[in-house]
Amino acid sequence: MQLQRALTPGNKTDFLVEAAQTVSGLLLVGFLWTHMLFVASILLGIQAFDALAHFMERFRLLDLAVIFIILTVATHVGAVLRRIPGRWQEQKIVWKHAAIIRHPDTWSWLFQAVTGSAMLLLIIIHVFVVVYVGIDATLSADRVHSWMLGFYIVLLFLAEYHASVGLYRTLVKWGFVKRHSLKRVLTVITVCTIGLGLLSLWAFYSLGG
Repeated sequence: MQLQRALTPGNKTDFLVEAAQTVSGLLLVGFLWTHMLFVASILLGIQAFDALAHFMERFRLLDLAVIFIILTVATHVGAVLRRIPGRWQEQKIVWKHAAIIRHPDTWSWLFQAVTGSAMLLLIIIHVFVVVYVGIDATLSADRVHSWMLGFYIVLLFLAEYHASVGLYRTLVKWGFVKRHSLKRVLTVITVCTIGLGLLSLWAFYSLGG
């Protein structure tokens, strides 16, 4: 198993990097799904969303969430970068081998690296907007009626894909579950969360600009 190999004396550094990537990834997936439930509170009405937003602001939960995101994303990116070839020539070799092997898990790892890079920029923009503009139903509806509607749709699909593939690779890598059954479960979860996200965006959009 991956865990047994990582715990050997010669691979302690690799184990620490793997552990940091795994823990930070799982925390980010949990945060993503929790965040999705928070956003989906708009489906219960404006008052429900605003009450939750004001609760977060009153107890400085938004500040804690921003600090959590910065630290966890930084840890995750730092761990992942140790696994990704830094030179363009090496990256070309990886893509060439993936084309030859044609294994779904290999391609999923490559696309996860690409989506992760894109998400890093989108997350920075999202956090900046939330911190400096604020969150309530009216402000969120105004953002959805601007160019940020496309931004949120892209972020939604990238985040859910990245989380699903990352969770799949983590659980399989450490030998916790079987591949095929996990793929079916994560596919259902991904479809449901994307659907919930799109419904939430529609609810904000229906509030008017």
